[in-house]
Amino acid sequence: MKPITITKSCQLKADILTVNGCEEPFDFKELVADASLRRRMSRIVKMGVACGLKCAEDLPSDSIDGIVTATGLGCLGDTEKFMESIVVNNERLLNPTPFIQSTFNTIGGQIALLRGIHSYNVTYVHRGLSFESALIDAAMQVADGKRNVLLGAVDEITASSADIQRRLGMTRKYELGEGANFFVLNATTPGSNRPAILDIDTRSGRMTDDETIEWIVEMAKRNSINASDLCIVANRNATTADSVANRLSLKNKPLPFKTCEYHTLSAQALDFAINNSTANNTLIISDYQGINHSLILLGRI
Repeated sequence: MKPITITKSCQLKADILTVNGCEEPFDFKELVADASLRRRMSRIVKMGVACGLKCAEDLPSDSIDGIVTATGLGCLGDTEKFMESIVVNNERLLNPTPFIQSTFNTIGGQIALLRGIHSYNVTYVHRGLSFESALIDAAMQVADGKRNVLLGAVDEITASSADIQRRLGMTRKYELGEGANFFVLNATTPGSNRPAILDIDTRSGRMTDDETIEWIVEMAKRNSINASDLCIVANRNATTADSVANRLSLKNKPLPFKTCEYHTLSAQALDFAINNSTANNTLIISDYQGINHSLILLGRI
C-alpha cells in the first residue's frame, strides 16, 4: 500500500480502568455550545464527539472528505437505558432518545452534523479488528484521492458490562478499559518526516509464537525493512513484545505500553507509538482475546 500520513492525533483514554471513566482534558461546552444537545448526549458520545472535533478543529469542513469510525460494542450506556425502559414501562411510552443515541454510527453522524460535513461517513463494528478495518478503509479513501479523512475509534465500559465480562472470565489477564482516539489521515508528502502508515495486516484465529514471528518477518520483507530494525509496541501483551525482541534480535527495546482491555485499544497503541517512538519503523502488534490479530507498521517518510 502507499504510505498514508497521520498529520494529527487526539485521544481520551483510561489506561487501567475499573469503571471510573476516561480522562477528559477538553472543555466540552466550548466544543458543543448547544446545552440541549449536550444533555441528550451519553458519555461515550461526548467522549467521541469531543475527541473528533478537537482533532479536526484546524481543518475547514469542506476539506474533510471522509469520517471513518470504529467501535467494538458501541453505545452501551444508551443501549442499557433503552432495554431497561422496555422492562420498566412494559414496552409502552418509551423514550426514543436512548434508542436513537445507541446506534453504532451515532458519533460519526454527530461530528458530521456539528461540522456540516457532507461526505463519506461509515462505522465499522468488527469486534477486536474494528479499528484496523476502519484504518484500512480510511487508507483506501486517501489512496483514492481524498484530501483529509478523520479516523476514530471509541469504546466505553459500564458497570453492568464490566460485571458480565468478569463473570465470563474475559478479564483474567487485564483490567477493563475504554477510550476515544481520533486521527487525521492524508496523502504523504515525501520529506515531511511525519508519521505514516506503511502497512496493515489482520488475521483471525489462534496463532503460535512461531506463526507470529513468521508473519512479522513477511511484513518487514514486503516493505523492504530489516526486521531487526523494528521497534515493537505490543498491544495488550508485554510478553509478546519481549519474545519478538529476543527471537528477532531487535536493536530497539520494545516500548512499554500500559495494558487494559477493550475492542479498539489498538487505536490507543497507535497514538502511543506516534508520540513515543523515535525509531524509523515501529510495529504495533495487537491481539484481542487471542483471536483477532493485527500488525500496523508505522514509519516516517
